[in-house]
Amino acid sequence: MSVKQHIKEYKRELVLEAAAKLFYEKGFQKTTIDDIGAALGVTKPFIYTYFENKYAILEQLFDQSYGDLYVDLTQVLNDKKGSAKDRLQRFVALYVAKNIEYQKFSAIMLEEEKSLSSKKIGDIRRKQRDFDARLARLIEEGASNGEFHVSDPMIASLAISGMVRWTHRWYSPQGRLSVADLTRTMSDLALNLVGCVRA
Repeated sequence: MSVKQHIKEYKRELVLEAAAKLFYEKGFQKTTIDDIGAALGVTKPFIYTYFENKYAILEQLFDQSYGDLYVDLTQVLNDKKGSAKDRLQRFVALYVAKNIEYQKFSAIMLEEEKSLSSKKIGDIRRKQRDFDARLARLIEEGASNGEFHVSDPMIASLAISGMVRWTHRWYSPQGRLSVADLTRTMSDLALNLVGCVRA
């Protein structure tokens, strides 16, 4: 990548960061291109140099957050090393940590999905179904080898994902639990949910 391309990408990232902050604080519908420009100290044409409109900015934020989050999580789900119990613990711990790391993006993803195009929503739904199916297969594997006692792996998968995805709503770094404490607690809850046989 040339220096010119690096600079262009850097400016795009500045727009995305400013927009994410405003979408999180004000909501997508109440945020204007002028607001984003004002936050950066630039004019509206500067924003339009990099994005067609604020919907394009929102879709880019979704692509980035899903890419960063689900690539890492899918790698854990695809890793066949260790017991199903250990792999589920690793998965939930990473899922919780990532949701906290991307707390702002998690909130935007859940609150503003309705503002996306039908094509983008369809793409997200396909990725979510694939993700849930991979987690369900891990749970099913644990059930088949006697590590877990759960009658419906897919429902268990959806329950675990739902439990973790909402941590952005209530977790606070100033609260009584550290990130490490929370990941351990949520991992234990996930094991209880699938009826894990403890040693």
